[in-house]
Amino acid sequence: MKTQNWVADLRLLFVNLFRRVLLNRFQYCHVRNMRTGETVLREGPGRIWLGFFGDLAGDVQAKIVVNDTQFVVVHNPYNLQEGDIREGEKDVRVGPKTFSLRPGERLDEKGIQTVFVLTDSDALLLRAQKEAPHPTSPDKMIPAGTEVLVRGFCRYVPHKDVEIVEQRQSISLSAEEGKYVQNDDTGLVRLATATELFLEQNETLWDKVLTQDEMEALGYTTQRVGKDTRTLAVAPRARGKLSDAVLIDLESNQVVCLQGKEKTDRRVVFGPGKVFLEPHERPRILTLSGGVPVQPNALKVAVLDLGPDFIMDEIEGVRTSDNACLKLLVNFHWRFRVDAQNSEKLFAIKDPIGFAVEVLSAKIREVVAQHSFEDFHAKAAQLVKGVVLGEAGVYFFPENGFEVFGIVIDKIVPEDPDIQKKLTDGIKATVDVFTNRVREEAKLASEHRLIEGQLKNEAARRALLEKVVENARFKELEETKTRRQSLLESAQGEAEALLVKARAERETEELRLKVLVGVLAGEGGERYLALEQARVLRGTDKIVVPTDARLRLDLSGVGSK
Repeated sequence: MKTQNWVADLRLLFVNLFRRVLLNRFQYCHVRNMRTGETVLREGPGRIWLGFFGDLAGDVQAKIVVNDTQFVVVHNPYNLQEGDIREGEKDVRVGPKTFSLRPGERLDEKGIQTVFVLTDSDALLLRAQKEAPHPTSPDKMIPAGTEVLVRGFCRYVPHKDVEIVEQRQSISLSAEEGKYVQNDDTGLVRLATATELFLEQNETLWDKVLTQDEMEALGYTTQRVGKDTRTLAVAPRARGKLSDAVLIDLESNQVVCLQGKEKTDRRVVFGPGKVFLEPHERPRILTLSGGVPVQPNALKVAVLDLGPDFIMDEIEGVRTSDNACLKLLVNFHWRFRVDAQNSEKLFAIKDPIGFAVEVLSAKIREVVAQHSFEDFHAKAAQLVKGVVLGEAGVYFFPENGFEVFGIVIDKIVPEDPDIQKKLTDGIKATVDVFTNRVREEAKLASEHRLIEGQLKNEAARRALLEKVVENARFKELEETKTRRQSLLESAQGEAEALLVKARAERETEELRLKVLVGVLAGEGGERYLALEQARVLRGTDKIVVPTDARLRLDLSGVGSK
């Protein structure tokens, strides 16, 4: 046996005598001594001789390169002081750094990791596996098993004894969004709305699970309803995550009743507005009747409409006093009367529609049973309203404030085919009579309109002639006025001319007299007077001719002139 070992060692010596390993500056390898079992680290660059008893432990490996934004966790780190590895320990090495793994060291399964850079909307949930320094207060220690939350802005490299449980981000909630948050230490659940939500280290999102009835009533699940049942939601709306707060939209005529943990913990909210369900609140579900004829359990609702609205029902097997069996199509107009002091009363009856229809249908049967078919058919609406609604015109249910303020009989159908045929024939005859009467009235109305049209035309023609004569008279009168005005203006012009002429002559005469007076007042006045006197006398010279004398005038020159 010793001879075989000696031969093997000799063979190994001979092989390793020429065995070399070439390493660059970024490579390393582990060399194991085949005689002692010791493994050592050999790093490049260089050509490495394994030695006579050396052998490669594994392959040539690349050195670990960690830049300044990275870190790596090394298990069983090598201790220079002790000259050996510390098994079971960990060491966090932050870049920039390049190193080789010594024998026994190994990288964490996560490999090279990026340093956590946290903004104001980021956080890290840490759990101390051993007592470790606090990430934000170096002089403070975190007890083993304790969790802390580190928020940004910061750059964080985890300690070797700290485990990163999860990375969290703030949750932005709008005015119509909310989250349910549970405190893991106390178990209390709170509702967070319209805020920048940041879960603390002892908080987690809490799932609010709704029942199937609640899902249907709130519109998160499609309901199976009859073809004649009216629903408010055409398609279900998505809820999203179970931790999302349940939001109920209320219109102006809607109300919702919310029940808390305790029986007395109840609140009633009226619209318009939006209401969030608290973590342990449940909406009160009403199961309404619907369809035609009205059937129970037709629709589940959490939001109650206060009306006004209507219910259409088909009442079968209604008998008159003369034993005629009828089927009635009735329309009930309803609304809720709200009692502000006791608003919870609105939800006192789980099916207000079915309850009201049942009571009113029974009263209608009583009314029909007291009258014959002919009498009821002729005065159905009047009889039903008078007896069921009374003088006030309203039937009130004090149990929940529900009131019916109108009843309309849309159709009366006899269930007996013979009666129905006779009624149909009678209605047809009545319609024919009515149609003929309407046709005759239309004909008379047409003739009346024709006569009225002719009268209007004659009146318009006479008015036109009167206008023509009036216009001619007006024209003649205007022309006469124009001529008279022209003559008047001409006479006024001539009078003004005569006045101007007379005024000029008078002024001339006055001027002449003034000159004459001036002359007479002067030195030559006497001579002028003598001259004028002589001239006057000359003009008055007389020729005395005897009666027997003859006066001969020389007229020879007159003919020539």
